[in-house]
Amino acid sequence: MRPRRPILTTLLIASLVTTLACNLGSASPSTGEAQPTSDPAQPAPPTPEPAAGLCDNALYPVRQGAAWTYQSTGSPSGDFSYTDTITEVRADGFTLSTQFTGLTRTQEWICETGGLKALQMGGAGAAASVSTQGTTAEFTTSDVTGISLPREITPGMQWQYSLTMTGVTAMPGDQNAQSSGTFNLTMQEMGKETVSVPAGTFEAVKFQAASLIQLTADFQGVQVPVTMNGSSLVWYAPGVGFIKSVENSDFGGTPYTSTTELQTYGIP
Repeated sequence: MRPRRPILTTLLIASLVTTLACNLGSASPSTGEAQPTSDPAQPAPPTPEPAAGLCDNALYPVRQGAAWTYQSTGSPSGDFSYTDTITEVRADGFTLSTQFTGLTRTQEWICETGGLKALQMGGAGAAASVSTQGTTAEFTTSDVTGISLPREITPGMQWQYSLTMTGVTAMPGDQNAQSSGTFNLTMQEMGKETVSVPAGTFEAVKFQAASLIQLTADFQGVQVPVTMNGSSLVWYAPGVGFIKSVENSDFGGTPYTSTTELQTYGIP
């Protein structure tokens, strides 16, 4: 008996919502939560000097052991928290570990003369594992083009980042749905703002992000197209990293707004 299309679409979206959130956040110990190292009631710590080399980025400090904990609310997959930790730094790249409750994902980055580039989608499938019982989605990526976060950003600057992804959605009853598609992201600098989040108050750079995920899932011969458009505002604080995003998206005619905020952070 073939599954109803709305059910499969909903399960895929549960995964994509966090995939999108983590990618917007990623410029977005590997099995332990970050410990609070900042207190909103205390003065903000001085901005650390960035490390020299290709990974030097004023808006995203690439330091081994740096950790950021976030809380996301309002998405169709439910509210959740996660911790990003830089577990390894190399001359030409670094490894970012994203930990959800009982689940960890790793993401490799490379450092180029133009800036930082993620080679995988951040946290792919993690929200589905946490919020959709019995359903897990795993994606692998290829054909990565563009840049995630430029080394130098000028007022009004715009840039693109895109990749191809393939994956499997494991559904209840030992059934799998093969899926493939593309992820495209366009970012633009929108000026500076003072932003307050649980981790503190920061002078931040504001960006507007437009994203598009297009997937086709094949389940028992049924081709199910999934398209997800998103428009977000994203804030990065110099010397701190990603601190907040507000995402407005629409799938299947149902709009939603989700907010992700930095809760605590520690940068060696």
